[in-house]
Amino acid sequence: MTLYLLAFLVITVAAFAQAISGFGFSLVAVPLLAMIVDPQPAVVAATMVSFTLNAVNAYGHRRHIDAGAARRLLLWVLAGLPLGVLALRLLPSGALVATIALVTLGCTVVVWRGWHIAPGGWTLRGAGLLSGVLTTATATNGPPLVAALQAMRLEPRAFRATLALLFASVSPVAVGGFLLAGLLSTRAVLVAAVGLPAAALGGWVGERMFARFDAGTFRRMVLGALVVSSAAALVKVGSGAL
Repeated sequence: MTLYLLAFLVITVAAFAQAISGFGFSLVAVPLLAMIVDPQPAVVAATMVSFTLNAVNAYGHRRHIDAGAARRLLLWVLAGLPLGVLALRLLPSGALVATIALVTLGCTVVVWRGWHIAPGGWTLRGAGLLSGVLTTATATNGPPLVAALQAMRLEPRAFRATLALLFASVSPVAVGGFLLAGLLSTRAVLVAAVGLPAAALGGWVGERMFARFDAGTFRRMVLGALVVSSAAALVKVGSGAL
């Protein structure tokens, strides 16, 4: 019972973070859940909850979605999913955490410097492919997409809505990959079931907070969230906690 109560609290905080910044659910949830359950069920459960959370957000904010940006990224994200499933099965957890740290740090630099990613360029495609790999390897697929959409200069509501659509579109495919790979365990399903009401609570509170921020504050929050995510991942790598 304590395990599932802790999972509820973790997912509530993670959903709040995502509602405020448009990303970060799995960056917050996965490392903490992995300390409660094994890394594999943590990744699978976070992906399942993330699908519901982002599907609701994408539908609720559908008028703000930048369909062109979503199309340019989606196919490349989908292409990376099988590679991530393979990594989740074969790589030790320490290697997965190191990947989170390096990718998040790199994307922090991209967003902070405001580097431009050409709409049809290989940099953009690489961001989508890397996000797909991370979706199924670690569930922390946000940083590459955050960097790409920030570089496209999307305004805050379009940024959040387009991210939600991308996350919601790839999650069912990722869960199907987990099922085929034998990673959809009973524990992962139970943590996901506990996480659904937690995500609803955290998202509800975050939505009400989001309305209070202007575009400048929003950008600072995104950058701050990326820095915190980078630091948390590096601490995990240094301590070898996972």
